[in-house]
Amino acid sequence: MYATLTVEFSANISDIFLDISLNDTVITSNSFVKDTQQYTIEFDDTEEYTTQCITVAMRGKTQQHTILDNDKIVSDVHAMITHITIDEIDVTDLYAQGASCYHHVGSNNQQNGPVIIDEFYGYIGFNGDVKLEFTTPMWKWFNTKCS
Repeated sequence: MYATLTVEFSANISDIFLDISLNDTVITSNSFVKDTQQYTIEFDDTEEYTTQCITVAMRGKTQQHTILDNDKIVSDVHAMITHITIDEIDVTDLYAQGASCYHHVGSNNQQNGPVIIDEFYGYIGFNGDVKLEFTTPMWKWFNTKCS
């Protein structure tokens, strides 16, 4: 089975990275390139109940990547997950319509502090992790989401 993520990047920034992992194993790590990229993550659909987690992590962003004018953001570097499919089924709305799956520290990319778990709407603007959790077997997970 596989999942597919479509990600749009706002700028070419060689020192900001987007890492994609499956169950804590890094699948890919790329610097920001102003473009739309598609990533495919393969996983086993076993008959045993198993929790799976695709993590999309941004790292390397600093306060210098956000341009302010009178405390208003003029421009900002970000990534946007525009499309998520699992087994060719569009599940974007399950995750990117306010799911509490965006884990980051603070509002200005601090290195330390308490982790905030935010609602996710596709926009990744802070260093941190978006955790897309689901279970296998897929048919059981899809049944719980469709009822």
